[in-house]
This record gives sequence, structure tokens and C-alpha cells, in this order.
Amino acid sequence: MNIFLVEDAVSIRRLLVRRLETLPGMRVVGEAAGERQALALIKWTQPDVVLVDLSLASGSGLGLVRQLRGAGFAGRIAVLTAQDLDAYRRACLDAGADAFYDKASGLETLFGDLAALTASSATTPHGRPAAQLRDGLTGLFSEAALHERLDQAARAATRDGVDLAVYVLRLAGLARLPQDVADALARQVALRLREASGDADIVARSSADQFAVVLTHLEHAEQAAAHARSLAALLAQPFAHAGMEHVLSVEIGMALFPADAISPRALLTLAEATAFGAL
Repeated sequence: MNIFLVEDAVSIRRLLVRRLETLPGMRVVGEAAGERQALALIKWTQPDVVLVDLSLASGSGLGLVRQLRGAGFAGRIAVLTAQDLDAYRRACLDAGADAFYDKASGLETLFGDLAALTASSATTPHGRPAAQLRDGLTGLFSEAALHERLDQAARAATRDGVDLAVYVLRLAGLARLPQDVADALARQVALRLREASGDADIVARSSADQFAVVLTHLEHAEQAAAHARSLAALLAQPFAHAGMEHVLSVEIGMALFPADAISPRALLTLAEATAFGAL
């Protein structure tokens, strides 16, 4: 079950992410602190469940519920708030929320309800092949390995009190090239990204024209922005193959841990949505 969190308090988001991701079958696929960003990312990710606080950094949870239902969102919406008054409860349910929980006393009820919902809709896959940890063409980490390594990096960053920067790089036009040319250029992209990354950083290829880089020890926000500019300049240089030069258009999305999101999937979602112009 894919869950999207809309909560402006980082400490509460951290608590919810850690607890939800210990429950079987649940994945936090996105996070937002304000109404406008949440609306765009929920449209992008199409989660099964949205958990939303009433008080947000910008806009309101009630306004978000109304907008989601007005736009035809068919998933479950649960309001999680400290404003546990009957008037708020009625307003949220009237706007289209499916459930209303008090942060002080309703967390265990929320987790129980989600677990029951997951169990009722779960299907057990049989004979599923093990996920590959390396991309066969470039030797970079695969998408599955990226999620695993990013989760480990986020836990280490929490322990050590450091930040992370996650970059998604979309190479527009790469997938439209002849297969042999696209493969050759993808290998060159991988080589450049590896050479530009530290030993502890994570470099992955998540699709034919999409790569990801995780800077695992971020000292300040300007370092993240500078690295994004460096990656853009690196990939803007021409690529040579079979006596011809190719210039690729590069779109980069960035997300910072823990400022932008806590969940590894939410970090990747935000960076990817930015790279594809969804925000």
C-alpha cells in the first residue's frame, strides 16, 4: 500500500515514516509540508492513502482534502491532527475525508486501521524473481538497490547528524536514439557520474534515460546546489560515439534529507517530479 504524508513538522513526519515502514506492505512514497506541493506530488504518485494534517506550512489540510476530491482522487484520505474538535471532524468528513484521527490518542488506531486495510487488499506474489542489484548495461546500482542503499544512508545520516542530497537526472532524448548509440552514451554517463562521486556516494540507473546520485555527507545546503550545477555542467559536455558527437539535454531534480522528506521513496519522488517538471 502506497502512502503519502502531508505534515509540516519534520519530527512528526520522521516518527510516522519510521513507524509506517515497519508495517508489512506499507511504503511511504511521498511527503509534503504545504498544500500546493502536496497536490502536485499526489497527482504524480497516485498513492492509495493520503495522511494529512490540518495545519500546514502553507495552505490547509482541509483545503487539500477538498481539492483532491474535486480533482477526482479516489484513494483513501485520513486526517491526522491535534485539532480534535467535532467541528473540524465534521468539516473534514464533509469535504471527503474517510477518517479523522487525533495525534495525541489516535495513532495506534490509525496504524491498526491501515494494517487491516492492507491485509484486506493484499495479494501474495509467488515465484517473484529476486531483484537485481546492478544495472546490466552500466554496472551502476539498479533501482531496487538504490532504494535499499538510500534507506541505509538515511539511517546513517540520522545517527551521525548529517544531511543527504538526492539528485534525479533525466537525459531527455536518450531513449529516442538508436539502441547501440543510446547504450554507448548511457555507459559514458555512468562513467562520468562515478568519477564525479565520492566512494560513499550512491550512483544508480533507474530507467533507460534516468539516473540518480546520492550525496551522503552534506555539510550545508549550498554544497547541494553547487553539486547540482556541477552535475549539469558535467553532462552538458558532448558525448562521442562512432566518430560523432552527441549533446544531451539534462533535467535535474534535487531533494534534501531531512529538510524536504524523511522517507527514501519520498526523496526520490520529489527529485523525480522536479526533474520531469511536475512541480
